[in-house]
Amino acid sequence: MGAARGRGGTRRGTRAAHRRAARGPRRRAERPDDLRRLRQCAARNVPGRPARSGTPRARRRHHPPPGRPKRRRPVEHLGARPMVPGRHLLRGIRVSGESFRVDLRGIVDILSHHLYSSPRVYLRELIQNARDAVVARSEVDSDAPREIAIEVEDGGAVVVRDSGIGLTEEEMRSVLATIGASSKRSDFTRVRRQYLGQFGIGLLSCFLIADRIEVRSRSARSDDAPTLSWVGSSDGTFSITTAQTPLAGAGTEVRVQARADDREWVEPARVHLLAERFASLLELPISLQSGAQPQPEIVSTRTPPWRGSDLEATAWCHRELGFAPLAVLPIDVPTAGVVGVAFISDSPGRVGNRHGDTVYSHGMFVADDNVQLAPNWAYFVRLAVESGDLALTASRESLQDSPAISDVKEQIGTQLRQRIEHFALSDPVGFDRFMDVHAKGILAMAASDDDMLDLVIGHVPWETSEGTMTLAQILRLSDDVQYTASMTDFTAFAPLLRAKRSLLVNGSYVYGSEILRKVRERRGHAARVRAFDPHAFLDSLPEPREGGAEARGFEVHARAVLERLGVDLDLRAFAPASTPSLFVAAPGVDHRSRLADDAAEADPWAGLLSEPEASRARPRLVMNVTSDAVRSLVRVRDERVRADAISGLYVIGLLRAGETLDERHGELLSSTLHTLITAAGGGE
Repeated sequence: MGAARGRGGTRRGTRAAHRRAARGPRRRAERPDDLRRLRQCAARNVPGRPARSGTPRARRRHHPPPGRPKRRRPVEHLGARPMVPGRHLLRGIRVSGESFRVDLRGIVDILSHHLYSSPRVYLRELIQNARDAVVARSEVDSDAPREIAIEVEDGGAVVVRDSGIGLTEEEMRSVLATIGASSKRSDFTRVRRQYLGQFGIGLLSCFLIADRIEVRSRSARSDDAPTLSWVGSSDGTFSITTAQTPLAGAGTEVRVQARADDREWVEPARVHLLAERFASLLELPISLQSGAQPQPEIVSTRTPPWRGSDLEATAWCHRELGFAPLAVLPIDVPTAGVVGVAFISDSPGRVGNRHGDTVYSHGMFVADDNVQLAPNWAYFVRLAVESGDLALTASRESLQDSPAISDVKEQIGTQLRQRIEHFALSDPVGFDRFMDVHAKGILAMAASDDDMLDLVIGHVPWETSEGTMTLAQILRLSDDVQYTASMTDFTAFAPLLRAKRSLLVNGSYVYGSEILRKVRERRGHAARVRAFDPHAFLDSLPEPREGGAEARGFEVHARAVLERLGVDLDLRAFAPASTPSLFVAAPGVDHRSRLADDAAEADPWAGLLSEPEASRARPRLVMNVTSDAVRSLVRVRDERVRADAISGLYVIGLLRAGETLDERHGELLSSTLHTLITAAGGGE
C-alpha cells in the first residue's frame, strides 16, 4: 500500500512486471526467496504427497523418520481415484494434478431422479452383474457351474449369489469402488455383445434402497484365491477385508439391507414379481427363495415368444400384453442380431399413438414402452424383440439412438409390409378381420405416409361402381378411374358410369379423397385417375331430340311444377333407363346440410352476403327421357295427375341422392300417392 506511484498513477512494480514479462521468465537463480515460497505453497496443496521442491527441509516435512510406519487410512473413499501429482512445469515449478472428489449421496440422488425410472432397478442390476460374471467364467472354464440364486431374508435384505468369475482385491478396488468402471472392461471390448451390465455404476443402484452393500467374492482365476469381503456405505466409504466365512467355491454374493422406509422393494412378493419381470427369458437358471417359500422356484428360462409356436406366442401376448392378437408376424434382422415377433392388435387403438414395444437384451428385460424399433405407421402392432447387438443407454432402460437402430427400424418396417401382404394371401378370413378393425386407422396413416399408402393400394378394399375391389385391382381393370368425395354423388351416378363403362370410386370415407388424390399425384396415374365432376358429367349427356307438341307441353308443365319447389329442370337421354330422375345439388352447395335446421345459428351477415350467389345457383332435377315413367308422363292429359307425378319423380330423385326427407317432402309424397291411386282406381 506504501508503494510509490509513477506518472499517471501506475505503480512502479507494475511497470517492472511488464518489463520482466517482455524479457521472458527469469533464470532459477533470480529471486530464490519467491521461488521457495511458491514451491512450499504448492507442496501444501497436495495432501498426503511428499513435496517436490528440491529442498531437504520440505522433504523432511512429508517423510517420516526411518523405522516409523506410514499412516494408512482404515477406510477408503468410494467413487474417486487417488490423486496423482502432475509433471507439468510452470516457470520451473512442479504443480500437482488432482482428481475430482465425488459426493456419493449426490450421485445416488442423480441416479434416482434422472437416470433410473424406479428403485426397482436395483434387482435388475444385481441379476445383470451376476449373469455377466457367469458368462465371463464360462469363457475360461466351459465346465463351470452356471447358477444364480436370489434369497429374500426375513430382516429386509436381498442376497444374490452367482457361480461366476469372482473378484480379486485389485478388481474390487478398481471395479466396485470406481464409478463408471466396468467389471469386464477388457472383456467387454472383446466380446461386447455378451455382457449386459456395468458393475461400478450398476452396484450404486442398490443405494437407492439401502445405506450398506456387502459383497463376498472368490476369484476363479486361481484355485487358492481367498474369499474377500467388500463393504460399501452410502457415505462414500468402503473397506476390504478377508471374509470371516469363506465361500465354498468361486463366485460372488451381494447382500443389500434395505432401509426401513424402502422395505417395500424387498418384500417377497415384490421381489418375485421383479425377478420374473427382469429375468424370465434369461437362459441361465435363476432360483428364488424366501421365508414364505421354503422351496426355491426357477424364475427364468422361459421360452421367448419368437422361439415358440404361433399358439405359444399368442398365449404369451395374452398373458403379458393383455390381448389376443389377430396375427403373429415374425421379425428377423440378422445383421444386428434382432429377432422377435409383431402382434397385430385386436382393437383399433389411436392413430399415430403407438403403444410401446417390449424389448429384451440377451434375455434381460429392458422396457415395455419402447418406441424406437417400429415405424410410426405401424400403430396397430406391438413388438416383442430381442435387441441383439443394439447398445443400451446408461440406465439400460432404452436403446441408444444410433445409425444402427435407424437401419433396424427401416428393415422392420419393410418386413412388416411384406408379412402383412403374405397374411392377406395366406389367411383371407383373418385379413378381413384385420381390415374390419384397422381400415380407418390405416387410411388415416396413408394420407401422410407413403409406406402406408403402398399397403392401402394393395390391400384396402374400396366400394366402386363395379363392386368392391382394391386400388391395385381398380388400376388394372380400368384406364378411366373417377372418384367422388360425396356418398350422395356415388349413389346417384354409379349406375350411370357403369352403363358408360367408366369406373367410379367411392371416396367419401374418412381420408378417402386425400388418399385417392395422392394416388393420382404420386403414383404416375394422373391421366387415369381424376376427380368426378357431376355437373360436367350431366352436361356431357345427350339432350333429347326435338319432340312434338306433347313433349314441349310436358316440358313447360314440368318446369312450372319444379319452379314452385325451387328446382330447375334438365331433360337428358341416358342409360340406364331404369333411372327416371336424378337430383343434383347446386355447384358448391352441400345439399345434405340443406335440410338441416341450423339457419338460426348461422351468421346473418354471411347469409345476406351469400344470397345473390345462392339465388343464381339452384339445384336441378335431371329427367331421363329414355325412362318409361317419363315417356308415359308426356301422354298424360290430366294436369293434376301429371303435376303430382312430376313431384313424385322429384322425391325419387331426392331419395336416390341420399337426401333425408323433411315434413314438407313427406306431405308431397303422400299427395302424389293419393292422386296416383285415385287416378288408377277411377275415384275422385
